[in-house]
Amino acid sequence: MVCCLGWALLPAWAAADEVALANGEWAPYLSARLPHQGFASHIVSEAFRLAGLRVAYHFYPWARAEAMVRSGEVAGSVVWSMTPERQTFALFSDPVVTDEEVVFHLATRRMRADRVEDFYGLSMATPNGSRLGVWQEAIDAGLIRNYVTTDIQSGMRQLLLGRLDFFPLTRSVGLAELRQYFTPRERAAIVAAPHVFARVDYRLMLSRRQPGAAQLLVRFNQGLARLRASGQYARLERDFLAGGYDQPRPP
Repeated sequence: MVCCLGWALLPAWAAADEVALANGEWAPYLSARLPHQGFASHIVSEAFRLAGLRVAYHFYPWARAEAMVRSGEVAGSVVWSMTPERQTFALFSDPVVTDEEVVFHLATRRMRADRVEDFYGLSMATPNGSRLGVWQEAIDAGLIRNYVTTDIQSGMRQLLLGRLDFFPLTRSVGLAELRQYFTPRERAAIVAAPHVFARVDYRLMLSRRQPGAAQLLVRFNQGLARLRASGQYARLERDFLAGGYDQPRPP
């Protein structure tokens, strides 16, 4: 009876050797259509593999994924920035990927781009659902005009048409969009300014409501450390930067 009770108290992932994680669309880091479900998904899967666990990804809108972690409906979700509010309902891993927010603008436009103040009086865009980050205060004060676009691709096209002055984006995401959806001539017309406005760590987020979440986090972090130490993380990252996660899988 004691053995049976102990087994019953084990978290579901311990019994099945499989972790169910909510995922979403944020190519090339995360996508149901990309090889290995995107670069960040691949890193998480490999880290868990080294920890002796398999991952099952289920794709949802981002607000739904976050709500599922809050309620404990899933073990966790990939990949998220750590905020004080999210820490009230989730545990966060060591950084899975780190990226930089920069400004994209037309190559023909000479632009001083080192401070938010340099952009006062100009117009920018954010994809629907994206955070405003360092630009929030200036936009709220009416010092920068912000337009919401349906997606990154449409924002880039507005930039090419001269309807926007600049487009703040995560560097790798912006470059991937340009590689996939724009001609060589169009790609050459847009540049990413060198100044980094924000450097953000994205992490595995585990629900505090899930039994064994702390133990699962330790195992994941150990697997991630092994992945880095072996050199495999660096190899996957080189492939990522070369566009290896850009193209959707064939149907």
